[in-house]
Amino acid sequence: MRLASKTPVAASDSRHVICRTNSVSLSDFTDQRREATRPLAFRGENFDRDFDSNTLIYDAVQANEAEIALFAPPFFNLSRNVASTRFFSGSTTYAARMRHLDRHAQLWLDIPAHSGRVEAKGDLGSFEFSVSPNDSEMFRDCRVIFTMSKNNPIEWILDWVRFNRDIHGANAVLIYDNGSSAYDSAALSAALRSVSGIKCSIVMEWPFKYGPQGANSWDHWDSDFCQLGAWEHARWRFLQHARSVMNSDVDELVLSNTNKSVFEAAEQSRSGLVRYRGRWIIGIDDGNRDTAKLGPHRHIDFSILMPPKYQRRKLLMRRDANACLPKWTAVPARCPRNAQWHVHSIFSWWASYFCTRDFSFRHFREIGSNWKYQRTNRVPFDPSIHKTDLPLIEAFQRVDWEN
Repeated sequence: MRLASKTPVAASDSRHVICRTNSVSLSDFTDQRREATRPLAFRGENFDRDFDSNTLIYDAVQANEAEIALFAPPFFNLSRNVASTRFFSGSTTYAARMRHLDRHAQLWLDIPAHSGRVEAKGDLGSFEFSVSPNDSEMFRDCRVIFTMSKNNPIEWILDWVRFNRDIHGANAVLIYDNGSSAYDSAALSAALRSVSGIKCSIVMEWPFKYGPQGANSWDHWDSDFCQLGAWEHARWRFLQHARSVMNSDVDELVLSNTNKSVFEAAEQSRSGLVRYRGRWIIGIDDGNRDTAKLGPHRHIDFSILMPPKYQRRKLLMRRDANACLPKWTAVPARCPRNAQWHVHSIFSWWASYFCTRDFSFRHFREIGSNWKYQRTNRVPFDPSIHKTDLPLIEAFQRVDWEN
């Protein structure tokens, strides 16, 4: 059957655009669905609601002049039928090369650029899709910050952009909007366009289910496909020619312990990657909290570090239970082709096993909607354990928060 084509939508100028996917849903051509692998005993009450059983392909992208890449959630029970599928462009038949990654799957086809729509036929059924263009030229030689966001106040997003512009030299932005309802993509794109010093931006509409989270920090991370799919999609559709890219959430700000920006460090490193750990910034209960009058809190309103909480783990290793999992900045062109862009590391790349002390990020507990868990409960200030983050305050003073 023929599925609707979703093409890039221009904002008011060609440097700031909105893009959409050419996705394929199972419900459009078959009764089959993706089945979860998590044991029933470990599924929460909203697991079935949050699990993406229906998306077959997030997007089909012309990854280069000779290849199309299809980005997808893991196929699980559908794998055998997907493997039997044959793809047709014009009179030529193509077999796909399948990649099974962590909570993500890809199909690669040797279909050259400008070949038009692609048909697929196999045991799974028959479907068609258009191919999204490769938009990597948009970010050529740019220092790009990229993130996924849903309903984050635009003020937070712009503060995040301004900080990375003034502290690290970011000059381009890529945002995967995961179905925001508080504003539309046009409003977000217009806001990004208003920030001085930003050469270009893309708002990528990514309206897929995020997926159920793990049971704790380590167990049952098997069903949250959305962000891992987005990161590989970002790599191949938008960021191949970027000078360097920073993977960061809107509630995270990176600090440098040197005179280099994190982009410079990645570009000048032996590997093309820097990875760094994070510390929480918390809110303090001062008895004067009035969100109705003040509007959304801003990053600059917070500067108190959450104290470390050291625990013994396996082999008596000591770890800080209050520390944040690492994030990274990389040069895409130096990333191995077979590596997978992950949230906290880059899988299958030796450089990603190490963290530097030259950089760290601050994770703001109150810059968030509590979508994952309740994290904005404040505590009274205790001078014996709570410390003001002086490097953060110094960085705040170097940011133009208005332009």
